[in-house]
Amino acid sequence: MVSWKRQLYWWHRWLGIAIGLLVLLWFGSGIVMMYVPYPELTEQERMGWLAPLDPDRVQVTAAEAWTASGTESAAPDAVRLNTVAGRPAWHFQHERTWHSVWADSGAPLEVNYLIVSSSARSAAPDARSLAVDKIELDQWTFGAVRVHRPLYRVAADDDAGSVLYVSGRTGELVRDTTRSERAWNWVGSVIHWVYVTPLRRHNEAWRQAVMWTSGVAMVLAVTGMVISILRLRVRRRYAGGRMSPYTGWKGWHHWLGLGIGALVITWLFSGWLSVGPFGFPSGGGVTAHDRRAFAGGALDSDDLALDAAALLRAHPGTLELEWRRVGGKLYLSALGRQGRKLVDTRDSAAVPGVPHEALLHAAQAIRPGAPMQAQLLTGPDDYYYSHHREAAFPVLRARFDLPEAPVFYIDPAQGRLAGYVDRDKRWDRWLFNGLHQLDFAFLRTRPLWDVVVIVLCVLGFALTFSGLVLGWRRLMKG
Repeated sequence: MVSWKRQLYWWHRWLGIAIGLLVLLWFGSGIVMMYVPYPELTEQERMGWLAPLDPDRVQVTAAEAWTASGTESAAPDAVRLNTVAGRPAWHFQHERTWHSVWADSGAPLEVNYLIVSSSARSAAPDARSLAVDKIELDQWTFGAVRVHRPLYRVAADDDAGSVLYVSGRTGELVRDTTRSERAWNWVGSVIHWVYVTPLRRHNEAWRQAVMWTSGVAMVLAVTGMVISILRLRVRRRYAGGRMSPYTGWKGWHHWLGLGIGALVITWLFSGWLSVGPFGFPSGGGVTAHDRRAFAGGALDSDDLALDAAALLRAHPGTLELEWRRVGGKLYLSALGRQGRKLVDTRDSAAVPGVPHEALLHAAQAIRPGAPMQAQLLTGPDDYYYSHHREAAFPVLRARFDLPEAPVFYIDPAQGRLAGYVDRDKRWDRWLFNGLHQLDFAFLRTRPLWDVVVIVLCVLGFALTFSGLVLGWRRLMKG
């Protein structure tokens, strides 16, 4: 019978040959992703695309536009007003579907190539020409933009090699990429997340592929760590006083494995957890019910009948208005060149935020009757903080005494739910963000975090590369 040790060596060797190259690429691509994330449209980029709203051209109220949209629901879940192709337009979201209506005529907004070209021209004014095609999905349109499908992809002949994506439902710019961004993503997020379009278009197949490849890689790392420990001699040393029997590439592989093997195991384990194997973690996020409760009910007829033109005259240069209901009272979030401000609809005056008592009342409504502990934070805690994205402060932390221990983070300056954690999400935060990204408070200061992560990724790359060299030599022996 083959001993368990021989089986251990056999599995480690052939798993390394089978999947070692992918693990090597994961280490390299992880460094790239620290600086070039998967493409998305930032608010700053949206501000460059949006034109100031002309109050004289807003002839239709939100209530009239909502009726014209033909949606049978009594009220939309979200409302915003901005300019599309030089004309003001209302955009309504209901059950994750967007409906748009022209604010100057009340006619439904039907996206066509002319509207797309006009929107793209405002986003890429330096383009010498535009090439437009209609798509459902490509390499750069995974994620949040799926609610805007079909999409119009616009290749702009500019110096940056821009490719823009315009919503087929609202006519808005929803994503942009540049030549450099796409190139870096091919060696970054595409490799790291196995974002191969034919696979990624089938979400469950992609999830299973990532789960099983990372699971196999984890077995590779565990068997390697066990072998490294078995072959280490601290007291009864090998000839010449050596603690390792190996030299050359084998020696490098052995010592690197001993040095960072445990870290590699936790890194692969946390990556495996990121796709939710066997239903873990099961915690969700902020639900539509939570948002409705915080708002104090759905938008009503008075909210939709608001005279947006009058408010725009009070705030010239506004690029976009977004309806924000908090505890039954309507506010508007007005986006301008300098950022967002909250506007009280009673007198059209900008306010620093939702009053504290009103915010507490709205927070309690999310879990009515449950004991709530509320605290206004001026700095980060373990679950709400700035890292890759800027977190807004101050923020109200509302913690409910319930079995799942839900905590909501509420931005008073914008009257919105800014974050959420529960028991499962706390586990996810430490097991994924912590172990996979080394996202700990004592390391979060940059460039300390960058240096530590890059050094560890380079060591992991070296460990995997040495294993690939040994695997190649084994294959050459036949």
